[in-house]
This record gives sequence, C-alpha cells and structure tokens, in this order.
Amino acid sequence: MIRALSSARRFVEMFLFARSRRLPRRAATSVFFPRAHPSLPPSLSPNSSAETESSAGAIDVVALGNMCVDVLLPPAPIPSPDALKTDASLASLDASAEAKDDARWEVGGNCNFLIAASRLGLRAECAGHVGDDAHGAFLVETLAAEGVPFRDLCAIASEDAQTETLKCFVLTDGAGGHAFCSRYDLGPWPLLSRVDVVDEGAASALARCSAVFVNGFVFDELSPAAVRSAISLAKLNAAGVFFDPGPRAFTFVSGDAGRKEALDTILAATDVILATLEEAAALAGIEAVAGAGHGATETGTAVGASFAESDPTSGGGDDALDPLSVARALFSRPGCAADWVVIKCGPDGAAAFTRRGDAVYVGAPEIDVVDTVGCGDSAAAAVVLGYLKIQKKKKKLFEASSGKIAYLPNAVLAGMMEETLTLATAVGSATATRPGAGRNVADAETTRALLTAAAAKIETMSEEERARFGISAGGAKRALDVLEESLRAKDRGQSAV
Repeated sequence: MIRALSSARRFVEMFLFARSRRLPRRAATSVFFPRAHPSLPPSLSPNSSAETESSAGAIDVVALGNMCVDVLLPPAPIPSPDALKTDASLASLDASAEAKDDARWEVGGNCNFLIAASRLGLRAECAGHVGDDAHGAFLVETLAAEGVPFRDLCAIASEDAQTETLKCFVLTDGAGGHAFCSRYDLGPWPLLSRVDVVDEGAASALARCSAVFVNGFVFDELSPAAVRSAISLAKLNAAGVFFDPGPRAFTFVSGDAGRKEALDTILAATDVILATLEEAAALAGIEAVAGAGHGATETGTAVGASFAESDPTSGGGDDALDPLSVARALFSRPGCAADWVVIKCGPDGAAAFTRRGDAVYVGAPEIDVVDTVGCGDSAAAAVVLGYLKIQKKKKKLFEASSGKIAYLPNAVLAGMMEETLTLATAVGSATATRPGAGRNVADAETTRALLTAAAAKIETMSEEERARFGISAGGAKRALDVLEESLRAKDRGQSAV
C-alpha cells in the first residue's frame, strides 16, 4: 500500500497553513495573440479520420502533438544509454518482429491524456501527426474507440525527419528497470522542421476548443513558431492553455537557444502549468535543480527530501525546495503568464497555487501500486475539467454583476480547487493500479470507487488520522459529484463544462 511518507505531515500542515495565507498580488503578464490567423482557411472543414457529434460543435480540450505508439518489448537485459540511444539501435528495434506484432502495441504520448479526458466526460480531440502505416491506423482506431477524433496536424514533407508514425520502444529487464528509445531521443529537432502552421482539420478543432493541452515533447516535433500558430487559434476562442513539461523540463533550461525559445513561447501563452516539484523548479530556473535532469526524480518520491525538511511557514529560502516557493518563482519568471501552477507530488498528492495568492493541498488515496506510467497524464485531464468549470463559474458571476466582479469568493474558489485536486489525485491513483498506460489509464468506475472508499474511510478516522490522510470527506464527495455531473452531460451529448 502507498502510505503517507515522512513528508506527508508537512504536506498537510502546509495545506492548513496556506488556507489563510496569500501570495503577493502580481500584475499579469501581457501576451499578444493576433486577431486574425494567417493559416485559418475561409471554410473550417474537419478532415477527421474519426468523426463524432463534436465535429460540428464545441470541443472541451484538444491535445497538441506527441502522438506515438509504444512497442512493449519482452524482458531482457537493458543496454547502456550510449548503446541504446543510437540510430543503429533504433533501426534494429524498428526491424524486429516485436515492432510488427500488434499484440505488443499500445498508444502512448498524449494519447494517455486524451483517453483519460474522454473517460472523465470531456469532449476531447487530438491534433497530431501519424504516418500512412499500420501503427498510425492503430493509433487513430484506438482513439476513435475511446470517442476521441484524430485531426491531421500538418502536411508532412518527405524531407522531414519523422514521416512515419512515431514509435517508442519500451524495454524492461523483468526486475522493475525500464528504458525507452524513439526518434525523439535522436533528432534532428524539431522532427517536423518544415511545418509552420497547422492544417485545416486541426485549425477547425483548435478554433472551437475550450482548452489546449501541450506537453514538453511537442517541441521535439514542432518549432516554436508552429506551436505559437496552433495556440493562437485556440486563444482566439479564449481557450485555456495547459502545459506539462514532463522530463523535457530540464532540456528547456540546459539546452540550446532553440529550446529556451520554446520555453518562452509556451510560458507566455500558458494558463496552467502542471509539473513535478523538480520539473517546476527547473522551469523557474532554480539552479540546484535546473541541471539535474532525470536524476532529480529518481529518489523515489516526486516531492524529494528537501520538501520534507523545509519549514512550511518560511516561504522558501536558499536551501528550501517546496511547492509554495517554487510556484512563487514560476509566477515571478519574466514572461510567464500562468494563472495556476499545479505541483504533482506523487503519493503525497498535489498542490495548486494561483497568481493572486490562493493555495490548496490535497493528499492521494491509498492504493496498491502496479505501474506509475501515465499517472500524471491522466491526472492532468481532471485538472483541465476542474479548471474549466471554475472559469465557467467566474464568467457567469462576471456577466451577472455586469462586469463588476471578476473573481470568485475565496471560499468558493478554494472549495472548487480542492475538489479539482481531489479528483486529479484519484484519477492518477486509479491509473497506478493498472499496468502500462494508453487504454489502461483510469476509467470512471475505478476513480469512482477510490473516491467513494476515501470518503467512507475518512468518516472512521480520528482528527490526527484525517490530517495525515490529506483528503477531506467533503472534498472527496464534491469530486465525485464533479465526475458524475461530467459523465451525465456527456451522455446527454452536452459539454462537460
């Protein structure tokens, strides 16, 4: 069972403390997006390979790029990184019998997020690239079966480095060790270097969506200009932009000028940043973490020992690395327009901070962990759902007050943030109870069971036990209500938000 780690008590103490604490109010960063888009055709006719009713109506969220098929290899000794991450090694894997055995295929990349989003009731679509090959057909058909239409992101030139469907080979040693090898590792970056603007079908989806989800791998495929072009379409519809850098966070701050331009591009457009503590610290330019790379997350918990040892009332310091101080650093980063920073803390739960100073901390349900792959991707889908519901409520209040009230009351916002994080940690935990990702990410039934069990368990706990658990009964019940309301809306053919 996942049990509260040594940092869990600190985690809950910070939650209780932050409810009464406000971050300094900061002026929002101004971001310009064009009022007209050069690539937007006169007629936005979808070119989807899997049409649904949402083709003609609003879309809740579009995931941009990073469409890939994972090829799960049988257990065997894992080569060293120097031997594995080569063109020769990738060519050998690509020619193997396993690469052609569709029983070993699973969708990966942003497909994890999309499937989880659809299962939570969101109208989700993807704007990505696949080749005219069996792996591409598998990916499109798998997403269609989950209710997610596929939109061609762009026309691919024969000179581009990635004309086929991206494959990621997953190597395991049978003892818990694993490694990955794909064209992403080898470049040349961006793989689709000749793409400047998105195609008609993707433009149609982006122009009608309420949110765009972008992860760090998209910049391995697309130039900053192409990403900016895609996001500006969604911004014309006042869509929220969600950015999860993943392990690529470290390359943005330690890479070349192109990678730093990519980070500036996405942070200038982002409304919500989702990251582990180390990833967020790297984006903020905190020196002790920025050059750590993957080693920063290999210590067991995404929170890290420094979080457990820090004083929650200190607000950070030279030696402190805690969610509050890292969020402050991100909000202060020049050019960062984010309104929310969500820190994913693995078995310790999650924390969310707003630019105006709100802070909420939530624990995670206790589960038997099978596999943590895809947990963050699926949890992000719940954050998108909750954030969009909050924005909708804010808009209604703004309109009802004739533009006089731009913010929700503190207690209302705190409650909605709490239920959002509670749902997110439950979805991430549900994914961890299954092997692999793709079609094995959380479903509504498993998520519902975890929330119901958590609410019932809390009723039997002492006050001290409830504090260690980090989930409130009210938060669990409201998160369950959010899930059920979203699923009912989808059954009625309506938007979840």
